[in-house]
Amino acid sequence: MIIHFTNNLENIVSILKSSSFKLGYCCEYFGEKDKIISNAAHPMVCFSEYTDSELESKHITYGEYAIAMNKKWAVHKGLSPVMYVEKNSQAAVGIATLLKARQKHGKDAIPKNLRLPIMQVKCFTKHETGYNSYFNCNDFCFKNENEWRYVPTKKQIEGAYISLNKTTFYSDKEKHNKKLEPFPLIFDYSDINSIYVKTDEDVKTINTEFKQLPFEVKLSKWQTRA
Repeated sequence: MIIHFTNNLENIVSILKSSSFKLGYCCEYFGEKDKIISNAAHPMVCFSEYTDSELESKHITYGEYAIAMNKKWAVHKGLSPVMYVEKNSQAAVGIATLLKARQKHGKDAIPKNLRLPIMQVKCFTKHETGYNSYFNCNDFCFKNENEWRYVPTKKQIEGAYISLNKTTFYSDKEKHNKKLEPFPLIFDYSDINSIYVKTDEDVKTINTEFKQLPFEVKLSKWQTRA
């Protein structure tokens, strides 16, 4: 299953009512060894890949509520698992070299037709271990999250940026995220595998508000990270 986690029932209801996941810019850094080469925000929706039985033994980062989608839908929509790279590896050095080349201007600049492909690779690449801004901690193991991402093409968001400098993004987060609102990641109810909520009362709420849903509403049994 490809699972989108969230932290309250209201978000689950909103997603179901709109039959879509909202895009939002997320800041991601990449570097080699201890040097940051690129720190930028990219439009995305994030998921994790777990089986139902695996969830009970997991510590989940982003909440006690979730919508599990079937993998066929994820592949059809262009989602991809994240490529995890150890920061001291040859792979990290190689990607960092491409990012540095992309940042150059003038006669040393790379060909224009290669600038977007480099950023497309960066959008789906993450350090295996690194700084987690959500918990404000270093040496967080991102690989345990088994992340999948949806990152739209420029055409899908009608020319909006797929990469924004971190400083530029934080100068007006609301403005930049608002530009993505017309382009959510859409699904049909038949694409949903199951819904996970926190309490029996939550189960009743979903079953009452969304009658005859073709999927099961379950209680979440995983642990959340403190």
